[in-house]
Amino acid sequence: MARLKLSVSGARGIVGDSLTPEVILQLGAAFASLRPGKPILVGGDTRISGPTVRHALIAGLTGAGSPVLDCGICPTPSLVLASSELDVGGGVLVTASHNPIEWNALKFIGPDGFFLSPEEGALLRRRFESADYTWSRYDRLGSIDRGPDVVTRHLERVINAPLIDEAAIRIARFRVAVDGTGGAGAAPALELLKQFGCEVKALHCEVDGYFPRAPEPKPENLGELARMVKDENCDIGFALDPDGDRLSLVSESGRPLVEEATVALATDYVLGKRKGPVVVNLSTSRAVEDIAAREGVPFYRTPVGEAHVAAKMVRTKAAIGGEGNGGVMFPDVHPMRDASTGMALILMAMTEERSLEKLVARIPQYVILKSVVKADTFDEGRLEASLIERFGKCDKDSTDGIRLSWKDRWVHVRPSNTEPVVRILTEAPDRKVAEGLQRAASEAIGA
Repeated sequence: MARLKLSVSGARGIVGDSLTPEVILQLGAAFASLRPGKPILVGGDTRISGPTVRHALIAGLTGAGSPVLDCGICPTPSLVLASSELDVGGGVLVTASHNPIEWNALKFIGPDGFFLSPEEGALLRRRFESADYTWSRYDRLGSIDRGPDVVTRHLERVINAPLIDEAAIRIARFRVAVDGTGGAGAAPALELLKQFGCEVKALHCEVDGYFPRAPEPKPENLGELARMVKDENCDIGFALDPDGDRLSLVSESGRPLVEEATVALATDYVLGKRKGPVVVNLSTSRAVEDIAAREGVPFYRTPVGEAHVAAKMVRTKAAIGGEGNGGVMFPDVHPMRDASTGMALILMAMTEERSLEKLVARIPQYVILKSVVKADTFDEGRLEASLIERFGKCDKDSTDGIRLSWKDRWVHVRPSNTEPVVRILTEAPDRKVAEGLQRAASEAIGA
């Protein structure tokens, strides 16, 4: 039996294995106990297990006395934004994001419109594990009502955001291909691009509960989109993950870009218009750090996890932030990962330089490699000693696993928040050096 993953990213598991209706019911009741009597927004992605998980969740919430506003299928950022603007006790998303189809998850949002902090997450976990919640009497059960249209209000917020000029994008008349991987972000992406006056070619934007490609929008999964961009003479290709918070790009030549390019390009555009701090996680490309240094603005790194980045963005009044997996976070819309905002910012950059290839050439170039080892943990001391012996003295950050960095390269090894694996990320100016770091880190943890 796979272990249920409880972390800053919520509760994730394999449906029918670690994530059973009983577990989901109990998690819903535990969350309701933190928000007594307040309405809870519920939404989620399109995966085939969604209805079963959603019904169990709603039973837990209402059974513990919380009214539910069911928003149906919607992108993660749409529900996050609505939680910040409406008088509710928060929200719960039924989505495992980029995880394979057999996974599902519950992602918990507070009434402030942010994912639970580590402290709130720890309290929820204690309530869940100790069954510290109370079931309501028959006449005090929570009601179930249809939720508000969270998608429309989200898209309106993106279109009307500062630095987004709808008219300028319309004038450009971009030809755009979109791979929605059959997810919750597909229809909103098509609607947004339609409002921007783009000619759109849709790929995998139908919803049937399954994903037509591997759900993570990594270059190796975007072959069909790359061919469409080239064959249809598109200016750009956009690829989403199932819940619409991550965005990857394909250039006009049909070249899939590494996910890291999305945040780097968005940062380059925003800082060109407005100066301010930049916040990313420890696993995000050094290219973003170099752009911040070039523009003379403060730069911060946090542990991996949208909640960590968002909290730091609020504290520092950041101009832009994100996570290198394609999660652009623009606080003028809301400090959350958001593919729709990412598309709008990239299109704005292209109103000034239509060629995405030329925009990419302006950002610092590194090779970043990502691999995984099936394990829950590793020996940090052994890893550090081995890498220092091989590559020399370095800077160390141990706030999330261990990250060792040199002048122009780094390696970050950490247990995943979402899967029972250890992630190894390395970056350097050329592939050979990055591969050497990756190989050394794998050997040091016994992979």
